[in-house]
Amino acid sequence: MKNSTVVVAATVGVLAVAAVGYAVYFDSKRQTDPEFKRKLKRDRKRAEKLAKAEAKRLTEKSTQDIEEFLATATEEDYPTSMEEREQFCMAQLSAGEELFVKGPENYSLAAICFYRALKVYPAPAELVMVFQKTIPPEVFTIVMGMLSKDVQSKEEKYYTVFPPKEMNVKVEEKPEGMDVNGQRVMRRGLVATKGFTKGEVIFTEAPVISSLEPSLEGKNFCHYCLKEMISKDLMIPCNSCSVVVFCSDECRTKAGQEFHEILCTKNLLATSTGASATPSPAQALREYTKDSRNVVPGLLAKFLAKMVHDESLNSGAEYNSFDHLERLVYVEKTLGPDEEKEIELLKLALGANIPGIDQFITEERYLVMKARLLYNIYGISSAISPSLNVKPMPETHRSVRDRPITGAGLYRTTSYLMHSCEPNTKIVYSGRDHTVSLIATETIKAGDELQIGYIKNGKQSTEQRRLELFTKYRLQCSCALCEMTD
Repeated sequence: MKNSTVVVAATVGVLAVAAVGYAVYFDSKRQTDPEFKRKLKRDRKRAEKLAKAEAKRLTEKSTQDIEEFLATATEEDYPTSMEEREQFCMAQLSAGEELFVKGPENYSLAAICFYRALKVYPAPAELVMVFQKTIPPEVFTIVMGMLSKDVQSKEEKYYTVFPPKEMNVKVEEKPEGMDVNGQRVMRRGLVATKGFTKGEVIFTEAPVISSLEPSLEGKNFCHYCLKEMISKDLMIPCNSCSVVVFCSDECRTKAGQEFHEILCTKNLLATSTGASATPSPAQALREYTKDSRNVVPGLLAKFLAKMVHDESLNSGAEYNSFDHLERLVYVEKTLGPDEEKEIELLKLALGANIPGIDQFITEERYLVMKARLLYNIYGISSAISPSLNVKPMPETHRSVRDRPITGAGLYRTTSYLMHSCEPNTKIVYSGRDHTVSLIATETIKAGDELQIGYIKNGKQSTEQRRLELFTKYRLQCSCALCEMTD
């Protein structure tokens, strides 16, 4: 063993001396022999050319592999159950690792595996951060390129499948008005795809989510559909709390499945078991909305709970409620004491039932979600009597003006209606619940833009209307009436 070690050491020493000697010789030739210098230059250029050609070949191969995969990715059946998704994700991560260690030829195939893992991972942003630290930069770049193409494709496709054709409308880019600098502002609006006569229903739509005006909770209005019940005999209570009622078993079941099971105060259960009288997190959120009369925090709590419910259904829908919310316009909000309190209450109310909600509800995300709701929600008039005594909601909302506002709702398609002081449609709640009907108020041709009034248009002057529109929506109206009286 000792002799072997000596031989190896001696061999290494000889090789080291030879290497040093060759380096000295090479440096001498490089400085004194012109032909040698020219040969080196030719060899370097040839090597660079070969390297560029190889890089181009690998890039083209990666691009081809990725485009072929993305073209068929939508047809691929990803698993739906949590257990299957976890197994699929782990298998793709393992396959990706095995591929990238084999070298650049397999980078694109490795990236496809990592992309598949991202598609089923519950927190893709976290996995992206792991990829950034653990896989080769070249592979990471391909993965991010695939994600970018995927997002771009999803964006481009969105308005080809939404709104549904049976609603007789489509979304198009339309001028919104002028900004403070006098520049025309473009925004997406709704256009009719067929003609309508005055008084005809263009479409009906149920909201993504809705909430009662807080002072009406637990009285004679349904917690789910907001319908007024004329008799106490028609009220169906919650089995776990005394703070809400429903108009039917169907509404009670839907509410429980979509959000109420998570947000129920469960005060009846606490009383029956002799539990502490300390208000539950859900009760604290309810008390806040009742005292402030702010509907939006409760709407957002329901919206987030419903997102979890929709995800659990594994319906295979390409776009979820959050995809819809993200595309709506809004006016930026800043963080204040109210928002800080609302974030705290939402995290507590949802935290026990929705893992990871603390990380999801950041200050920035909450402000954007709240701002989108304030710009796009509609005040719902579901009261039977037009003389119902309900104070006006303090938050910004679009609404009809002939009946009191009993709640608010967020609608996918109706949110795209733009304002005009002389609108060609009106909002009606003919079923006296949260389902909205859009009615033509004049003859409408295919291709006409559909508009409603965001604000009351009585005896207000153009200056008064424009001030209110700008204050609430940062909109300087340029409709025919405003232009005529300007």
